[in-house]
Amino acid sequence: MIKQESPFSRWSRRKQQTLQENLAEEAMLEHPPSIDDSSEVPIATTSTETSEVTQEAQLTDADMPDIESLTEDSDFSPFMSAGVSDELRNLALRKLFRAPAFNICDGLDEYDEDYTSFEALGNIITCDMKHQLELEQARREAEAEAEQDALNRLETDAEATDQFIETRSAEARGSEQERPSDTDTRTADNDALSEDTDHDEKLPCA
Repeated sequence: MIKQESPFSRWSRRKQQTLQENLAEEAMLEHPPSIDDSSEVPIATTSTETSEVTQEAQLTDADMPDIESLTEDSDFSPFMSAGVSDELRNLALRKLFRAPAFNICDGLDEYDEDYTSFEALGNIITCDMKHQLELEQARREAEAEAEQDALNRLETDAEATDQFIETRSAEARGSEQERPSDTDTRTADNDALSEDTDHDEKLPCA
């Protein structure tokens, strides 16, 4: 009869097994086994593979085709050679990734759209446009109200000035009317002198 293993025992066994495997790997990394030269098995390589590797290592910028002549079906693997400069390799990769096969949009990425050109809205007024129009209208009304207040203040000041001038003029005219003129003063003096003369004539002589 097979003894049923409890979940805790299974977990402990697997944990110990993993720990032992980790220790074995660390030991192999710290003390790698030495390989005897006689035990090495030479790798058989064909002359074709050797020539291809040699040819690929010898490829330089001069061996690369013109960038403008490359098409989507061209072989870009020679540009990955170590002898090719990074500038030429980047130009080749840029030419490759401009091919239509690498520029297929699924239509679900919003960043794939061209946001540099916008279609005319026509008579459509968006919510933001309406809000901007309301702000502009409120600004114009505030400016008109401030201008009207300034005009009202100017008119009030002008009316007050005119009223002050009229009051001062009326006061000046009243003062002139109340003050006797020089002619009236001379006439009053003459009358008083005549009365004194008549009074002297009526007095008896001593």
